[in-house]
Amino acid sequence: MKNTVHLSYSTNVHPAESLADLERSVREYVAPISRVAFGDRVAATNLRIGIKQADELLAHAPLPSNSFVNDDILKAAPSPACASFLNMLDETKMDVVSINAFPIRDFHAPRVKEQVYSPPWTDGGRGLYSLKIAKVLTHFMARPDVDRKVAAISVPSGVFNGLYPDSDEVRTQAAHFITECVRELLRLEQLTGRTVQLGLEPEPYTTGETIPEFIRYFHTILGEARAKFPSQLGINRDQAEAIARRFVTINMDLCHQAVEFEDPVEELKRLKAAGVTLSGLHISAALKLAEPATNPGALEQLKALDEPRYLHQVIGKTHSGEIVRYEDLPHLWNPKKLKGKTLADFVELRCHFHVPLFADLTGALTTTRDSAVPAIAYSIQENLTDNYIAETYTWNVLAGLAQTGNAAARSVVGTSGTVDIREGIARELNWAKKAMGIS
Repeated sequence: MKNTVHLSYSTNVHPAESLADLERSVREYVAPISRVAFGDRVAATNLRIGIKQADELLAHAPLPSNSFVNDDILKAAPSPACASFLNMLDETKMDVVSINAFPIRDFHAPRVKEQVYSPPWTDGGRGLYSLKIAKVLTHFMARPDVDRKVAAISVPSGVFNGLYPDSDEVRTQAAHFITECVRELLRLEQLTGRTVQLGLEPEPYTTGETIPEFIRYFHTILGEARAKFPSQLGINRDQAEAIARRFVTINMDLCHQAVEFEDPVEELKRLKAAGVTLSGLHISAALKLAEPATNPGALEQLKALDEPRYLHQVIGKTHSGEIVRYEDLPHLWNPKKLKGKTLADFVELRCHFHVPLFADLTGALTTTRDSAVPAIAYSIQENLTDNYIAETYTWNVLAGLAQTGNAAARSVVGTSGTVDIREGIARELNWAKKAMGIS
C-alpha cells in the first residue's frame, strides 16, 4: 500500500528574515501559489526558518549556551507570536511538513556564497541552532488538525570543503556535534512525543558530497554514537546505533547529485541498502553543458548566468572519465583555477545552479531534469519518503537577470521580459505533480 506523499516548495525562495516577513510571504506567495497548484485543500509547505525567526517563535528561549544539555530550548513554550503564526497557518490552510534549516542567516543578502554553510557542523553553534529550530517544528507538528509524529529539518551535511578541507579529523569533529544534537533530539522526543530528524543535505564541495562518500561519513556518525551514547544514556552499543539511525537521515537534492554525475536511482538504492533513511527528496534541476570547448555560444550563456549572490559549484567529466571539481562558476574562465585542465579536456560540465523544472533548453546548454523523473518514481514506488520539495531558490536572481535583458536567464525561465515568480513556481509544482503521478 502506498503512503500518502506531500509535495511542497521551499519558502527559502522568498526573502524573509523576521517572523513578520515570513507571515507576509506565506499570505502573499505560498498560500496563493498552493491554491493554484493544489486547489482549496490543505497544502503541504516546507518553511525556511532562520535563527531570528526561531527566537521569535519560542518564548524565553535565550541564545544557545555552550552546553548541549539545554533545557531552555527543549522546554521552550510557543511565544505569543508563535500562537498567532499557527493561527495564520490554519487560516491559509498550510501544513508544515518539514523545515529548511540549512541557511539560518540572511539567504537573500547581496552575497551569500559560502556563508550559507555557516556555522559548520564542526562548530557547536550549528547543532544548537538546529535544536532550537527542531523545537519550533514540534510546535508546528502539534496543531490539532495535523498531529504529526515524525518530521525533519534539512541542514548542511557537514562543512564547506573550500574553507575546511575534507579529512578524517573534520568528519569526526562534525560527527561529534551531530551526535550531541541527536542526544538532545532524543530528549526532545521524550518530552514532546514528536520525532524531529536531522536531514543532512550534501552539496558539491561539502562533506559526503557523493552518496558513497556520504555513506562512509554516515558510518563515522554511527561510530561516534556507539562510542558515546552507552555511557551517556545507559544503553548498549546496538541501541546507540539504532538511535543515530533514527534521527540522522539524508535530505537528498536531485540537483546536487546530478552535478556529481550520479545516477539518482542507483544512489537511492545504495542508501536503502545501507539503511540510511530518506527524510526528504528535493525535486530540482542543475545546468549541464556538453563539450564546452566546441560550443562557444552555450559557454557564453553559462558565463552570463554568473551572479554574485549564490555559490555555483561546477563539476566536470573529462574525456577520460576523470571527475574534476571547481568551487564556483568563475573558476572556469580563470586559468589559474582550472587545476591544470583546459575546457577542451571536458566532455561535459555540470553547474550547481537551480533552474526551473519546466525549463525546455535545447542545444549544448541544458538541464538535468530528465534524471529527476525516474528518481521520483523509484522513491514513491519504494515508499522511501513522504516529503517531496520543489526547490528553485534562484527565482529572484533569474528574474533580476532576465529584466536586465540577459538572454540566458530569459531562456531558462521561459520569458522575454518580466518574470512572474508566482506563476513560475506554480508551473514547477504542476511539473512535479505530473512527475509524481498525483493530481
